[in-house]
Amino acid sequence: MGDFQQFVTDVNARLSAMSKDELYVVGDGLDRDSLWLTFLESFPAGTNLRFRERTEYDCSTCRGFVKNLGNVVEIHNGHVRTVWSGVSAADPVFSVVAAALDEFVGTLPLSGVFRSTEAQYGAKTTRSLHDGQVEVWHHLHGQVAKRHRTQDVGAARGAFDTAVQVFQRGLAELTPDALDTVADLIDSNALYRGTEHLRAVTEFRYLRNQWTQATDKRAFVYAFASNPAARFRNTVIGTLVQDLSAGVGLEQAVRSFETKVAPQNYRRPTALITPAMVKAAMKTIDELGLEESLQRRFARLSDISVNNVLWVDNDTQTRMKDGIEGLLMRAATKPAGAGLRDAEPERIPVVAFMKDVLPGAAAIDLWVANSHEPHFVSLTTGRHPDAPRLFTWDNDFAWSYGGNVTDSIKEKVKRAGGNVTGKLRVSLSWFNHDDLDLHVFEPNGDHIWYKDKRDKLDVDMNAGGRFTREPVENVTWAGKIADGEYRIEVNQFNKRESAHAGFVIETESNGKLEHYSHERAVGHKETVEVGRMTVAGEVITAFRPGKDMRAGSAGQELWGITTEQFVPVSTIMYSPNYFDDNEVGNRHYFFMLKGCVNDQPARGIYNEFLRGDLQPHRKVFEVLGDRTKCEPSEDQLSGVGFSSTVRNSVVAKVTMTGGRRRLISIQF
Repeated sequence: MGDFQQFVTDVNARLSAMSKDELYVVGDGLDRDSLWLTFLESFPAGTNLRFRERTEYDCSTCRGFVKNLGNVVEIHNGHVRTVWSGVSAADPVFSVVAAALDEFVGTLPLSGVFRSTEAQYGAKTTRSLHDGQVEVWHHLHGQVAKRHRTQDVGAARGAFDTAVQVFQRGLAELTPDALDTVADLIDSNALYRGTEHLRAVTEFRYLRNQWTQATDKRAFVYAFASNPAARFRNTVIGTLVQDLSAGVGLEQAVRSFETKVAPQNYRRPTALITPAMVKAAMKTIDELGLEESLQRRFARLSDISVNNVLWVDNDTQTRMKDGIEGLLMRAATKPAGAGLRDAEPERIPVVAFMKDVLPGAAAIDLWVANSHEPHFVSLTTGRHPDAPRLFTWDNDFAWSYGGNVTDSIKEKVKRAGGNVTGKLRVSLSWFNHDDLDLHVFEPNGDHIWYKDKRDKLDVDMNAGGRFTREPVENVTWAGKIADGEYRIEVNQFNKRESAHAGFVIETESNGKLEHYSHERAVGHKETVEVGRMTVAGEVITAFRPGKDMRAGSAGQELWGITTEQFVPVSTIMYSPNYFDDNEVGNRHYFFMLKGCVNDQPARGIYNEFLRGDLQPHRKVFEVLGDRTKCEPSEDQLSGVGFSSTVRNSVVAKVTMTGGRRRLISIQF
């Protein structure tokens, strides 16, 4: 017979040692009787005397201990160990019993944390009277440490199960790259109060690295489920890592994070790129030999091949890169004068103008209106002609519209999904993360705004979720347009920034674009009266701007050009993406103007232009484009440009070879 009292002592000591740390249970839904049967059936033959013959180790007291504590385990150095592990190793009987229980319990999966309402299971001894003598019986028993006791076992186990699930999802879903990116953002001070979250990111990243190396990953999760870092996925910084792991763009993910933690007027102090992103981009730049290609400047007339010019003024020919050979024009016999009679211009599509008018034109003057301000454009090129190309077309030229954008308000509206083909349009454009709202009051009193769009307001940006610094709102009338007076207002629903203040209203009616600008900041909840618009016969016939609005009727100085008058054209060309044999993306028509000089640094690099193998580094190139602008120069090529994808028009005064003069409205 084995030494049962020693077995009890060993089990008790084992349980006491395990209880110093967290205890767990295995076998979710386990039939506890199977534990007891395993215990009884594991005794070697002839060593287990049956009940009533011997009331030790096969009694109800021992059964209570085995059924309630027999499946309790610990996690030690990443491995699950049972309460029976190594018990009574030298005993010929109970070492066999302990080994059988250890093997059985060890095959069961972890199912939760151990909690109990009881302070003890089993009893140390019981007494019975036999033949007039008192007999003392020893039993399996064990104390439940205070840290493992609770009055609400279900709630405690439920809370632990939730922690396990959160930890498991975090380990499985949050990627190392996303964690590294957030850590880099914090290190580079690119997150609002990011240093407060550095420890959480660091600890979770460490646990995740350990988890990947663990031999028993489920045991690892259980062992660290009570660690505060296990709940990382459900923290505010964890949601940022979660978004990045799910493929959300860096800008959008950080913006979402900032809406949760930053004040409304917060503006990020540094560019949203990380050291890792910079290193990856620079590696690509080095491998492709593009460092010199990043150095940009304004293009000069002498940079442009004659083959890429559609028309050139007589005085400008000699400054072309390839001279005047091959140009389809002759010297003008008379200069373009100001005496062209007041007449309705001929409406000619731009393709027909290029084909039928340009070959015989000796001089061209363009009516530059205030409404053309967004169309002012500069041509840029690389400082090193032999450097590899950056863009998707086979040359080093690019362009930049006024305000360092690539397209007009109308193009922005179109890109945002707005309707730009209606009979009448009013669009709002601004330049920061504020939430401006466009309000239009129709003659009958109907109020068009974000709460009552009336099938006319189709773009409403920066209202929530994703923010942009190129927001627009758009109201378009496609059906019947009532005659009368329309009142237009702009309301600052949510002021988030003080920089890049102001807004522009664009109206379009009967092919005519007009702009009205408000240059000062709009206060929180402030309403600005843009103006009153008179419509007759479905056409805008008058517009009375509000007191703080700048109208587009008086001439103004823009890039050395006085608007609202005819300005001589030096050369006409397609945008560089249509130079030579290229046909990449939207075609733009550029009218370079004499004396037109952009006095502000212009972007030479736009992400929209980048070649395919540079697209993964768009964020870094966004910063490069902003910080490597072309410095102003006197001999630059600047003028006005029009996209082939946007309905527009411009009036040109054309002096033909032979002296005939024509007034033409070029239709885009």
